[in-house]
Amino acid sequence: MYFRTKGFFLLLLLSVSTFSLLSKELDWVKVKTVKGVSVYKAEVKGRVAFRGVGKMKGKPETLISIIENPAGWKNWIENIKFGKLIEAVSPTHKIFYQAIRSPFPVSDRDVVYESKIFRDNPENFRIEMKSVPHPKALKSIGVRINILFTRYHIEKIDDNTMDVTFETLSDPGGTLPGFMVNWASANYPITLFEGLRRELNTLQKTQAKK
Repeated sequence: MYFRTKGFFLLLLLSVSTFSLLSKELDWVKVKTVKGVSVYKAEVKGRVAFRGVGKMKGKPETLISIIENPAGWKNWIENIKFGKLIEAVSPTHKIFYQAIRSPFPVSDRDVVYESKIFRDNPENFRIEMKSVPHPKALKSIGVRINILFTRYHIEKIDDNTMDVTFETLSDPGGTLPGFMVNWASANYPITLFEGLRRELNTLQKTQAKK
């Protein structure tokens, strides 16, 4: 059950904050540190936001390309059914769709979200996402998630090391068992970091052979 739940909760993580929430400092409480990832959670109007903080080996541009590449999502997003780019508004503003298989008896989930890339300075990048309507959005396969916010903050430390902070809050739609929410807040940031680290390592090895 836990293994099947991992991919479902990635869907809850791919998004960024509404401006009202972005302007407020959440009261983050540390849960644990595992595999070099510090996990935090915060209560927001009855929902659970969570955060992961850790280091990754690679370049910020490569990490961003992984996060925004639907063709590669199957390599690090478990239980993904399919995903696609709906519209490239600009090189730094895109609209995506993702569909994820959910563990029985929970209905499958999907999401339509925008992703915006910001470069605050030469060493710092942000990816911000949130759910948006779109005229070309696919019909929902079950329950559509409302991503309230997700933010990736990526800070370059040296030529091959980054500090990465991931924060997210979403309304998954419908009713979810409490144990699933608790599992996600305590464990998903670790799974997310491990998947991205694995994909970064694979891409670096591929590039080194060229």
